[in-house]
Amino acid sequence: MTEVLIYLVTLACLLWAPTKADKKIFCYYSSFAQSRQGMARFLPEDINPQLCTHVLFAFVDVSPDGRNLKPSNRNHISRGGKPGLYERTVALKQRNPELKVLLAVGGWAQGSKQFVPMMSSVENRQAWVRNVVRYLRKYGFDGLDMDWEFPGARGSPPEDKQRFTKLMKELQEAFRSEAQISGKDKLLLTLATAGGMYFISKSYEPELLIPHVDYFLLMAYNYHGMWEKFTGHHSGLYPRADEKDRDRELNQQWTIDFWLGKGARKEQIIVGIATYSMTFTLRDPTQHGLMAPATGAGEGGKYTREPGVMAYYEICQNLRSGRWNRAWIADQMSPYYYGDRQWGGYDDVESVTYKACRKYHV
Repeated sequence: MTEVLIYLVTLACLLWAPTKADKKIFCYYSSFAQSRQGMARFLPEDINPQLCTHVLFAFVDVSPDGRNLKPSNRNHISRGGKPGLYERTVALKQRNPELKVLLAVGGWAQGSKQFVPMMSSVENRQAWVRNVVRYLRKYGFDGLDMDWEFPGARGSPPEDKQRFTKLMKELQEAFRSEAQISGKDKLLLTLATAGGMYFISKSYEPELLIPHVDYFLLMAYNYHGMWEKFTGHHSGLYPRADEKDRDRELNQQWTIDFWLGKGARKEQIIVGIATYSMTFTLRDPTQHGLMAPATGAGEGGKYTREPGVMAYYEICQNLRSGRWNRAWIADQMSPYYYGDRQWGGYDDVESVTYKACRKYHV
């Protein structure tokens, strides 16, 4: 289903794309998917490498001493002649020699705890940078995606905001130096950035970061969710007409405008598209529009089983069965579903087409 979504959007936006070589489609592969049941189980071999220009393997951890990287699962590393998930993902380049495969470190579930020892001293930070280069080359990756969520927050001291800028500068300098010595292509450095001002203000020095990042992967989603008492679309393209003040920042247009306004180049920006919904349970099933009263998270999906989140393929199944209905938010150019006291904003072919073809062309 995801392949169909990407394919149709690519066709719809063909006339807007400058050239094929300029188009960048970054695809995250979550290693957690190897443990899901039934149709939800997803392995590296299931990835169509022709759909993406970059595949990001999520996730690797920071070692407890803060000086190296550490696989988050034993089967990520090849052992006893059995290929690990790293090797199997990097092998996608055999089917598409133009493909780049990056390793993503961090993730929401890991928070800041694992990064704190690394950032606690200049010595640890510089040792980590050196070892990151070795680790990426050892396993054949083409770069690092920094997905720390988030510096200066969630257990990270406020001063890590400034230290993070130094870290990204040191990583980029190390990548450039290694490329000059080895003669290999420079390792890429990407940054998965928060979409809203709450974490942006705590975590980043935007103008200082921009020169040291190859691509900003904007987390332009999760603007609303189960922590709120009323329904709201978590990845709307534009603000709702009735939103005021800081609420008008909770949309993709604001996030893109923010980074462009700070000096990021359009070609640096990759807009994140969530292939899931942030869900709610309705207090009253007859009130099922935007800002409808909610009692909390929506039910977990048949396969993903996480309250408050529903995968795109699970949404499709419920819509096809007639259990849920689809509605459209004209202000935000985005759909939502409702039914059986369940509500969730999500993206489909129509909404992603609008996002991919809008005026920014990023």
